[in-house]
Amino acid sequence: ISLSAPILKNKQNMPEADLKILGDQADLTQRTYLFRDEDHTLGNSLRHVLMNNKDTEFCGYSVPHPSESLVNIRLQTTGKPADEVMEEGLTDLANICDSIKTQLMAKDATPEWPRAT
Repeated sequence: ISLSAPILKNKQNMPEADLKILGDQADLTQRTYLFRDEDHTLGNSLRHVLMNNKDTEFCGYSVPHPSESLVNIRLQTTGKPADEVMEEGLTDLANICDSIKTQLMAKDATPEWPRAT
């Protein structure tokens, strides 16, 4: 997910966005991100990656209700714009997932397991 995706630029007369960004335009260091069609898997993983970023002061997530597939992620930074830190976090998480996939698909990773196609 990219924070600069066109669906975020114009929310009028469009279907509900997969990502909404809430926050005061005067303070770019604090944002709440609402990810639609996501759950604890993304919430906790992204929270962990963001908390390991030196520019993150606070990061927490919540799933408002089990029947809703919605994750809220609150991010506060030490001075860097929150959108930049979130972009870095999303990139880092994607790189981690790619690395794990590569390792699992490696020839000698687990030869006794059937390979997924």
